Amino acid sequence: MEILECKTDIGLIRNHNEDCVLAISHPKNKNFKLLIAADGMGGRADGEIASKYITESIEQWFLKKSVKSLNNNDKIIKHLKDYIMKLNDNLIKKYGSNHLGTTLTLSLVNKKQTIILNVGDSRTYIYKNKNLIQITDDNSDVWDYYKYGNVKKDDLRYFSNNSLINACIGLCKELCIISTYVIENDYEMLLLFTDGVTDLITDKKIKKIINRTKKTNLLEKIINEAVNVNQHLFVPIRLKSKYLANYIVPFKGRDNASGAIYIKNV
Repeated sequence: MEILECKTDIGLIRNHNEDCVLAISHPKNKNFKLLIAADGMGGRADGEIASKYITESIEQWFLKKSVKSLNNNDKIIKHLKDYIMKLNDNLIKKYGSNHLGTTLTLSLVNKKQTIILNVGDSRTYIYKNKNLIQITDDNSDVWDYYKYGNVKKDDLRYFSNNSLINACIGLCKELCIISTYVIENDYEMLLLFTDGVTDLITDKKIKKIINRTKKTNLLEKIINEAVNVNQHLFVPIRLKSKYLANYIVPFKGRDNASGAIYIKNV
C-alpha cells in the first residue's frame, strides 16, 4: 500500500489560509503523480488567490497530459516551465504588478524519475536510507548565508529577513525564477512543505518524527507539531555573537502550515 495525501492548517494567529496543496495520481496511470505546495505571500494582498490559481491550473495541465508525454523529461520540463511563466503573466495582467504572489514547490513522478520545480522557499525533501534530504534550494537572501557556509541551515529561521524571498509567481516577470531538479525514484518518501512547517521544525526533528510515527499518520503529525507544539526555540548565542542582525524566535502556529507526501510502501 502507498500513501499519497496533502494537508493544510490555518495555524493559530492567521485569520485565513493562503497555502494551497495537492497530491494526486494521473487518472490513466496511478504511477504518475503530481504533488504541489504553494504558499501565498502573506506580505501581499490576495496571496490565497495566487496559490489556488497556480495549483489548480497545474493540476488541470497534468490531468490533460498523456502518460507518454510525462515520461519525456526534457520536453515536459520545458512545457511546464513555459506554462508557469504563462500563469505568472496571467496573474500580472489581471491584478497588476506587485499585488499578489505565491511560492511553488512541485514534484512530478513519472516512470523512472521525479521532476522537481521550485520557486521561492517552500521545500521538497526525500527520505532515503533513514536520511532526510532537502532537494530544493530556497530562493532567499538568507539561504546564501547557508549556501556559502557562514550559517547553519537550522539557524536561518532566526533572521528577521528569513521571510523575504527573491523568487515568486505573480508579482512581476523578473521574479518568476524557476529552479529545476531531476532525481531517481529510489527514495522511500517524497515530502513537500511550506515554510509554516520548516520554520518551526528542523530537518532533524522531521526525521525523528518519521522514525517514530506510523506512516498513516505522518503528515498530520508533522503539521500538528508545527502548529500546536511549543518547540522551545531560542536564538543561539553563537549566532548573536557572530552576526550583528535583527533576530526573531519562531513560535508555534504563527503561519499557515501545509504539506504533501508520497510514501511508496506502508
